[in-house]
Amino acid sequence: MRIIVRASTLFVFASLTLGSAPTHAQDSEKSPQVFAACAACHAADKNGIGPKLGGIIGRTSGSVEGFRYSRAMKNAKIVWDAKILDAYLSEPQKVVPGNVMPFSGIADAQQRTDIVSYLGTLKAD
Repeated sequence: MRIIVRASTLFVFASLTLGSAPTHAQDSEKSPQVFAACAACHAADKNGIGPKLGGIIGRTSGSVEGFRYSRAMKNAKIVWDAKILDAYLSEPQKVVPGNVMPFSGIADAQQRTDIVSYLGTLKAD
């Protein structure tokens, strides 16, 4: 699957290579593959193009210190859990209309489940 991520006029391509075997976020060898779609803009422990994702489960949207969020994300007041993350990864603009994350979503439910599972392993610093 190829996902196109735009940041201003810069186009970043991230390939999520899953192979034919099922991907399980708990498998440390598969974790980088699961997170590849996110890693173009996000890291677990530092802000980049997107906010850091360590500790996202239970965190309120728009609340990572030092990251400049869109007004839509700051005002959403979502507390991220597995269900809302799955919905957001599926259709970001539907869940938070007006957010500026240049990502159209992941259609495959298993890929979203794997990513959400992996995000749950990332601890806040």
